[in-house]
Amino acid sequence: MSYNYFMKINPLNQYLLYQLYHARVLVHSLKYDGKEEELHEFRVALRRVRSLIKLFLDDSIPFAKTLKTMMKATNTIRELDVLLNSISPSQFPKLFKQLSKHRQEIFQTLFSPKFLHQILLLLDESSDYFFQNDSHFISEIFMQKVLTHYQHCLNTYESLEKNAKPKTLHHLRIQFKDARYGFEFLEIADIHEGKEIIEHCKKLQNSLGAIQDAVNQIKLLKKTHHEYHISEIKELLKQRKGALKKLQKSHKA
Repeated sequence: MSYNYFMKINPLNQYLLYQLYHARVLVHSLKYDGKEEELHEFRVALRRVRSLIKLFLDDSIPFAKTLKTMMKATNTIRELDVLLNSISPSQFPKLFKQLSKHRQEIFQTLFSPKFLHQILLLLDESSDYFFQNDSHFISEIFMQKVLTHYQHCLNTYESLEKNAKPKTLHHLRIQFKDARYGFEFLEIADIHEGKEIIEHCKKLQNSLGAIQDAVNQIKLLKKTHHEYHISEIKELLKQRKGALKKLQKSHKA
């Protein structure tokens, strides 16, 4: 594929192709050691593709659901990474060691040669689609779609009930993430300046995700305690439950 041919592809398809290429490069790194940073980058690349498909294209694109399934398969590993980053190895040495071991076991089981092959085939199929299908790029329409979605997110956020469930907050978090990736693309494509809005989306993502993250971590700790009976977990569970209550109270305030 020549450089000149690539430059004829519209800006959206170029951006999506870059994300898919970046994900493909990361797959080859992941199969060796599965570092947290590389897994996170891989998930972000796939999420950007998913978000822009939802915002600008038909979500019934053949590979869209498979892309989502592949990404969801790595959720448990990502949740373990978030939990491990929040634990002090010196304060909870046995727990940290066990979770690290468990994380590695899950990673090696998931990222089997078969799974890696499936991912690479999916990335190739997705790339072929964006090489061969034009997205009818109209900058004004794309900008309006992102702005409309962002306004919808803000309206939903303002109308949240004080006792909104963690799943509701998590769903809105994902919607703000879609808006953020939409604005990031608009900025890269020189369509719309959106640094302040991008930062606002990140801020609300973190705020909305804090409760869901806390709930997920408590579930993981309870499961680990049930399986391995590590005494350190009791104290950490007590701390996390207290932190969750504070988060819930601050959200209701």
